[in-house]
Formats: sequence, C-alpha cells, structure tokens
Amino acid sequence: MKTIVTLSILLLSFKLLACDDTISQYGFELSDDLPRLCESTGSPSDRHTPKPIGTTNSGQGYYEYLPQGYENDDQDYPLLVFIHGLGENGNGDSQLNDLLATGIPQLIDNNQWDEQRPFVVLSPQNSQGGCTRSSDIHAFINFAKENYRINQRRVYLTGLSCGAIGSWNYLGSYTNSQIAAIVPIAGDGNSAFNSAGCELNRVPIWAFHGDNDGTVGVGGTTGPINNLLACTNPAPLDTSMVIYPGVGHFSWQMTYDLSAGHDIYSWFLGKVNLEIVDPSPLEVGRSIQVDLGVSSGSTPEPWNNLTSTSGGINLALDDQSTKTTISFSIIDAFNSTNQDGIGTNDLGLPETVTADSFWVGSFDGHKAGLLESATVTVSGLDPQATYDLELFASRSGDDSGRFRLTRYTVNGNSLDLEVSDNTTNTIVFENLTGQETIDLHVNLSPDGTGRFAYLGGLILQRVN
Repeated sequence: MKTIVTLSILLLSFKLLACDDTISQYGFELSDDLPRLCESTGSPSDRHTPKPIGTTNSGQGYYEYLPQGYENDDQDYPLLVFIHGLGENGNGDSQLNDLLATGIPQLIDNNQWDEQRPFVVLSPQNSQGGCTRSSDIHAFINFAKENYRINQRRVYLTGLSCGAIGSWNYLGSYTNSQIAAIVPIAGDGNSAFNSAGCELNRVPIWAFHGDNDGTVGVGGTTGPINNLLACTNPAPLDTSMVIYPGVGHFSWQMTYDLSAGHDIYSWFLGKVNLEIVDPSPLEVGRSIQVDLGVSSGSTPEPWNNLTSTSGGINLALDDQSTKTTISFSIIDAFNSTNQDGIGTNDLGLPETVTADSFWVGSFDGHKAGLLESATVTVSGLDPQATYDLELFASRSGDDSGRFRLTRYTVNGNSLDLEVSDNTTNTIVFENLTGQETIDLHVNLSPDGTGRFAYLGGLILQRVN
C-alpha cells in the first residue's frame, strides 16, 4: 500500500509540473484566482461540444468549450458567455450548428482559439425570435454557475449585433449582479442607458463598432458610451469604445480574432466583480422583501426591487441585507406597470411598495382576461425548510363592491385578494415546504368582475 501511495503522489506531482501557467502568461500573480491549465492534447474543437436543448436542464441549447484539464481537476474557471447575432437564431437542436458560423464559436471550431485562455466558453442559442432576451441571458448564467465549476467573480459577457443588443439590455436589467465585465460589438445600448442610466457604470464596458455600419448605426455605441463617460454617480469603472473607421457591420471578426490589436481576453481577465459574495441560505425567522413596480422609484434596502415586467432578482437580500441563495424570475411576463396604487397603507410597508404594481389582464373583457396570466418563480429554496409567502396589491378607486379580485395560485392552491383601495389586506400561503422552487401564478379570479390582476409586493419568510 505504501508503494502505491508514493507512486500516486509522484504521478500527481508530475501532472502539476506538466501544467502550463496561464496566469503568468496574462501577467497575473500565481496567488490570483485564475486556474492552472495542463499542457494541451488535441485541438480546441475536440473540446467544443454541442448541448442540444432538452439534454441539459438549461432552457436553451448551447455549445460548450472546456479548457484542457477541466475534467480532471477541481479548480474554478472564468466563464465567458457568447451571445450570437440574429442570423444564428435556431431551435437549439438540429440548428445548433448555426452557432459555428461566426464569432467565438467559429474560432474554436476552426482551431483558431488560443488554448492558453482559461475560460469555460458557453454559447447559448436563442430560439425565441428577435434578439436574445435579458431574462434568458440571466437564467443561462445561473444555469452555468450551477452546473460548471465557475469562479462567480469572473463571469464575462460578450455579444455581436443582435446579441450585443441583448447583452446591453441584460446589463440594463441586471448591471453587476452576475457579471464582471462586458464586450458588446456592433450593438445598440441606448435603450439600456435610457432604462438604467449611470447604473450601467457598475460594470466595466469595452464596446466596439464600425463607423460605416449600415445595419446597427454607430450611435448605438457612441451614444451610451459617451453618456456613461459623463456620469459621476457612479463614475465609470473602466468604460471605453473602439470605433473602426470605414468598417461596416462585421466589426466583430477583427475584434474576436484580435487582428485589430485589441486583446479583449486579457482585458476580461483583468476584471473581477468584488461585489459578488457567496450567498447564504435564508435563515429561520429572516425574510426577503420584494417591491414590484417602478413609478415611485426604488425602495431602499433591505427591500429588493423588481422593476422589469419580464426581469428578475438574482440572489436576493434578506431583511438584514445579507445575500441569499434565493432568486426571483418572471418567467411568464406581466403586461405592464400600474402607477395608481394606494401608497398610504396600514400594513407597515413603505409607500413606494404600495404606490404601484405589475398587472396582467385584457382590454377585451373579463372572460378574455381570465386567459391571461403571469408567473413569478422563486428558486434556491431549501426543500427541508418551511416558508410563508405573503402577497400585497392595491389599485386606487372604489369598485362599489364589484370585487376586483386577483387570484394567486401556488402548488395548485388558489387565494383571492380584493385590490380596490386595499390598504389593510394581504394573501398568505403558509407552510410551503419540500421544494427548491415555487411558481406563483397571478391572474384574474373567476369569482370577481375585474379585468386586471395585480401584484405589488411580496414577502418570503422562513418559518423553520
């Protein structure tokens, strides 16, 4: 036995000595949190694997690239998420190879990828039409962090054309809650800036565009970047742009293959999101408070603010501002935001929580409205724990007893709330247990006469 143990130690030592030092190549100290890579065998394309939709628990099909040695060690790796353009949309299965037509997946598949780069590279395919949605990028990053050994402080995002537009919009919805830096190429970030303003500066941005781009005008980059450079609260962390003179829409090729001289990969590795901390399970007696709505501005911490009718909150803060494992995602969108809530209330909630709400419904009448619904998913729960979920909504104006009822459904159980001039009543689902995820469905009650259903705030509390 002693001989076997000694031999194992020698083999392990030999393996470590045979590993290349990627960190020193990029100018970082060995004490940094970048992994060591083993000497390459084979080609990059050998480790580039299609993952069709349905073969994993991701909602999207994607291509996976793993650095040499990933399968044989226990290190955490930087994650680089690539978002493709409109022309590479597909069904995530038989059309997944369309991802190989351009950008980083093309470089890897053509064995033009530098294997000294320590990234896990994941390239999801959008099957929803249009540009990849913010919520889909958010969900995919969560999937990646749960299913790969990822250094959560080193998550990077890049996209081209429509994928850059989706990446900008993601930044506008989630800023630095997941990523450490972003490189959008030939995209349009004006909508993101209009939505989030100077908050975009919480993430380093290096944007690229051709000044002769006839598909997505160069103002899609110069507009938001110039606005961000003028911000002081917060000021830019590291925000800049490269505008290629005389270049059209395909400015990504010279950027991704580094032929233009801008090493975006070394730049990525110089960025670490120090705001990312290891989340903690929600403790007994603690609660998470979420304000859904935008008209009254953000409610101060420890309230979490969900301001997009199709967005989410990653790793929500509890009532002592501790980051938890629990996230909230709107997987079936609300129609819009109602800005005519009561405000003043007897529930002890801040008026910013009760002055507005998200709504779902129909202008086509009550029966048509019953077909409309919205869904909020609560994930990251401890299946051994027990939770109470309390819901609040208000809509100013007395409905004269016509019962403007919103119906909330959890685990097949439904409860109704009269929202008209509501300042005192809530709905509580008690003793929820045995599950990691809760789906909260919001729609009209068939027992009322309302045409819209509302949700303004929720409180999740761990009971035991």
